[in-house]
Amino acid sequence: MARVKLISLSRLWYTIIVVLIHLILIYYGIKQCYFNDRLLWPKSSPSPKLELLIQKICLLTSLVLLFVFIYPSLFHIGNYANDHQQLTKADLKYSGNDIFARLWQHSFSLSSTLHLIMSFLILISTVLIHSKQIMVGIKDAALLWRTDYDLLFDWSISSSPSMFVSKRLTFSSVNSSSLSFSVDSYSRLSLLNFLFASFVCILREPFVFWSISRVFSILYSFAIALNVLQWCLMYGALQLLLKNLCFNTIESRHNIGYLLSNQPYTTFFLYLLLEFLVYISSITFYYYAYNRFKSSSYDRCSNYCPSLIGIILLLLYTACKMPLVHDIFLLYIQTRVRLLFLTFIFEIVHVLLILSLWIFLTTKLNWNIDYQDDYPSKVYHGLNVQNTPGQAKSLPELNKEKPYEKIRIFQSEIYYHNHPKNWSLPLNQHPSMMAAFDHHDDIITRSPSYPINPNYHNEIQYRNAIRRTLTNLNNSQQQQQTKAVFLRSNTPPTPPVKRFTKEQVEAARLRAKQLILQQQKAMEYTQQRHSAALLISQV
Repeated sequence: MARVKLISLSRLWYTIIVVLIHLILIYYGIKQCYFNDRLLWPKSSPSPKLELLIQKICLLTSLVLLFVFIYPSLFHIGNYANDHQQLTKADLKYSGNDIFARLWQHSFSLSSTLHLIMSFLILISTVLIHSKQIMVGIKDAALLWRTDYDLLFDWSISSSPSMFVSKRLTFSSVNSSSLSFSVDSYSRLSLLNFLFASFVCILREPFVFWSISRVFSILYSFAIALNVLQWCLMYGALQLLLKNLCFNTIESRHNIGYLLSNQPYTTFFLYLLLEFLVYISSITFYYYAYNRFKSSSYDRCSNYCPSLIGIILLLLYTACKMPLVHDIFLLYIQTRVRLLFLTFIFEIVHVLLILSLWIFLTTKLNWNIDYQDDYPSKVYHGLNVQNTPGQAKSLPELNKEKPYEKIRIFQSEIYYHNHPKNWSLPLNQHPSMMAAFDHHDDIITRSPSYPINPNYHNEIQYRNAIRRTLTNLNNSQQQQQTKAVFLRSNTPPTPPVKRFTKEQVEAARLRAKQLILQQQKAMEYTQQRHSAALLISQV
């Protein structure tokens, strides 16, 4: 059974904070829902059954998602964005056969997505019911032009329940203890939680490409930041539309030209569709980068598909924006609320910036890709081995971490105890194999501090190898009796026959030639020094 692995300490505290905030919001949301259900509505207006149902569904869904959120937020699940991992060149070159596994690895960050959905559901759960309460007179008409941002930036506004409830409720049978919690504080905390979840989304997916292309990561994060700003502004405009237009609080003679007048549910679900399309459009940037960086050569089909999908999504959510933006502009002309004008301008700028970004990404053919530590070094009994792409193919034993080196050490121990004066070795036990690897081409080199005498060099190398491993062999001698008997034999064990491919044989020949050249150069250098020393002594 595979052990679950905690992502990091910061993710642990992130999970604790999110869970506590959502438990508080869900608790007070249920109390608010219970209070709204017990309110006495005027006989002239119908009971808000659909509004209450939407509020209950949002709270219940948020509670269920909270339990699902805990595991992916804490532990690794195989998703790059969720597990806070970065793509490398080796990851881009590897392509598995299972398409569903690849989609899971390169999809949205599950924890941040669940956090965003939960906070969004809590935020919009009270939009319809509050607007209808203002329409029938249960809440003060002064709240018509107030949004959650007014509560967030102006803490001087009273949050007492008496401001929100009209005089007709003073004689109702509603218990005053039901209003003991602050509705303003609930709205502020819901909005702050949504902003926190949106900020996390700005960082998660772009971080995956940070080690490959920092320029693209910044552009990707900028595109998500534009989407987050669009979510925030459109939410404030939606509150004003529902209160002043959709529930018909403005006189009918002023509603000429509005597309969504007296249509609160159409406006609400059109807003949900818009934000859903804006959110899923961000994943197309991820797939664009994955296809572009993965392709060694420019492939028209594979690299244009994400751009085409991104443009289609841009057209779809632009079509959803048009009726909303139209009514937002008309409502601004009538009311002169600055938030409406800012939303109208930014919705146009948002579409133009995303379109410009897609044009730039589609026409950009070459990226300066930065590969950092693509081929990690590994240690095999004191040998530092760093595999390059060519040697990863020619040395599968090193790549798959086969313990062939331990066999050589066992044989070295036998020769050391039984033949201390004769260090003749089998053909596959060349003493240079115990030397260090070169960092550039992995050619085995000799240390210049050792003498060039072959016998002395062999003995030093094997003594060092035995000294590093005898302790481990002695500790495991009681548990591995068969190995102990095997080591006391006078005949060295015959290593298993290995099958080598032509590429491996050619690679071995090249390394042998280079090794011979290095040995010859070392011998010539030693002879020159010896001749010079003799000449000086004779003089």
